[in-house]
Amino acid sequence: MSNFRRATRDDNTALLDLFGTVPMQGDLVLSAQRAPDYFGLYTMQRGETEVWVHGEHGRLDGMGAVHVRDGWLEGRPCRVGYLGDLRTRFSARRNRGLARFYGPMIEESAQRLGVDTFLTAVMASNAPALHALVRRRPGRVSQPHYTLLRRFSAVSIQFLLRRRPRRSAVTVRRATPADVPAVSALLDADHRARPFGYRFDTGELEHRLAHWPGLRIEDTYLAFDATGALVGCTTAWNPEAVKRYRVHAYRGGMRWVRWGWDTLATALRAPRLPAPGSDFRYFYLCNTSVRGEDPAVLRALVERVYADFHGQGFHFFTLYQDELDPLAPALKGFLQRRLDFHLYAVTPASRPRETFPAGRTGFEICLP
Repeated sequence: MSNFRRATRDDNTALLDLFGTVPMQGDLVLSAQRAPDYFGLYTMQRGETEVWVHGEHGRLDGMGAVHVRDGWLEGRPCRVGYLGDLRTRFSARRNRGLARFYGPMIEESAQRLGVDTFLTAVMASNAPALHALVRRRPGRVSQPHYTLLRRFSAVSIQFLLRRRPRRSAVTVRRATPADVPAVSALLDADHRARPFGYRFDTGELEHRLAHWPGLRIEDTYLAFDATGALVGCTTAWNPEAVKRYRVHAYRGGMRWVRWGWDTLATALRAPRLPAPGSDFRYFYLCNTSVRGEDPAVLRALVERVYADFHGQGFHFFTLYQDELDPLAPALKGFLQRRLDFHLYAVTPASRPRETFPAGRTGFEICLP
């Protein structure tokens, strides 16, 4: 009898246990924490979510989530899938208990949910996952097809020194409720042109403001050019109600980084890095759109966010950056750490696709 099945809310404790105890390895060993509600990150989003697990109700050895939403591709409405939260215990990796169900599940879910393509992000340093998921193997007729869409980085801007915004032709202010229609229109025009963009034309921004815990229009920053035209926006969102990153260990070079950071932080009265067993305090930049890919616009937004949130106890904030991103010059001079990822388009074995449009995608870094 198979132990592969759809999870229910009765599995919440077991899901939190498995999800939070399989860390990301490296010099900085981290795990993602979603207590008290594993499902919280999905219930706040529009669309449908299915969580699949392998194992007994009290002890799971594998899990993965499928989320499907409405979006854009090549200027036309489409269904967009996302594959995430793939976790397996070491014992399950050896007996491949979950792997043999993965391909058929993607095939069946794609047909039933009306999805042609799923997105998934894999850490560039996660060689075992890249080998197991992406590498084509003879005889695996049901293996999903992985096509590399983008190489990107989660760039974390570290709060340490105090900074003031520089003089610029771009002016920035915080949004008010009266700005929601203009922000929504800017995001809509942007995402219609993005591969796998969001449907801001059907109320995506309004939904986020109503259902994402802690997301406020007042934490949205608006950029205007010399003529007064709205040319950019971004929102600072603290995800601690649904997702946190816990430190398990500092290894190798990170031990020296921690020592140096804490020494400076003590002198500057900035927050020290969390001890093992504690969580980072951070936030994301989401709802980000820059007209014309102008780095001066993003620079003005990031400088204002940094100035406003410095001294509030945060260690860093994170934003998305593509490889060879035209907006990259906007971050020059900030103290940064980068975590590199591959973004893949995943298609069922029966309907593989290898070519997709160029350009910035609709992938939202704060949601996986």
